[in-house]
Amino acid sequence: MNLVKSTGTFGFYTIISRLLGYLRDVLIAIFLGTSFLADVFFVAFRIPNTFRRLFAEGTFNAAFIPSYTSELVKKKSGSQNFANEIFNLLFLGLLFLVLIIEVFMPAFVRLIAPGFVDNSEKIQLAVNLTRITMPFLMFVSLSSFFAAILNSHNKFAAASAAPIILNIVLIGILFFGKFLNDKLVYYLSYGVSIAGLLQLVFLYQFAKKFYFIRLNFNFKIDNKVKFFFKKLLPSIFSSGVTQINILVGTIIASFQASAVSYLYYADRIYQINLAIAGIAIGVVILPQLSQILFLKKKNLHNPRFYFFFIFKNYLLQ
Repeated sequence: MNLVKSTGTFGFYTIISRLLGYLRDVLIAIFLGTSFLADVFFVAFRIPNTFRRLFAEGTFNAAFIPSYTSELVKKKSGSQNFANEIFNLLFLGLLFLVLIIEVFMPAFVRLIAPGFVDNSEKIQLAVNLTRITMPFLMFVSLSSFFAAILNSHNKFAAASAAPIILNIVLIGILFFGKFLNDKLVYYLSYGVSIAGLLQLVFLYQFAKKFYFIRLNFNFKIDNKVKFFFKKLLPSIFSSGVTQINILVGTIIASFQASAVSYLYYADRIYQINLAIAGIAIGVVILPQLSQILFLKKKNLHNPRFYFFFIFKNYLLQ
């Protein structure tokens, strides 16, 4: 693996995604502005997005890649079994979570946007739209699983390009915003979930070279799976601080008309160039660090080994 090349590839697609995301938000601002509909859509979009950031993406990668890579180094069949156990647990957990939230959506939206409660039309629309966008949480979290598989095998292009799909789908819908009028928020909400499904299918097409789905709910939680979740929980808590702050901001903003929209636009401008290089380097180097750590545990302390390992994996390619 060429570190510079892989980091450049990841950074390139991330920049493209951020720029398209910025264009998407510009178009949303043109058609929805800071209106009643914008506030409701941003709440419906933020709820699954917040859970996605909490349970997926970097949080999942940080726990999964080291465990999966160590199994991959030891034995390919062992890595397949471990990945399959995690996938089945992830699938069941996400399905249960989404179904529970869908059933209790009115209470859930009141908790996240209590300022909407006094306006029956606003709260009902928020409930309807969030029910439409909630499957996005399941699709994008499973997509993060396949992205982690690809990253573990030093395949970064597809994983970093996948978020572009969401922006392309929403931009495509927004081009017809002039004709959709008040129905635009419904089309955007459906677009969010459809884009999540497309992203999942897209990543699986690449990941199936290394992992093939085997749904099996008669599994046992062994020590390797328990160790994975022990590593996952601290990552969730550390990531949760930021996401809780975002939710608290949304709760407070919901009491003021248009404040949710203002907060969303400000947050998006802030994030457009947030640590692109740092994120890219961290994602690219994690699988290699995991391999080195595993080999070190195997008592391979010969300095010449590390020199040739780094030379082969970073300089030759």
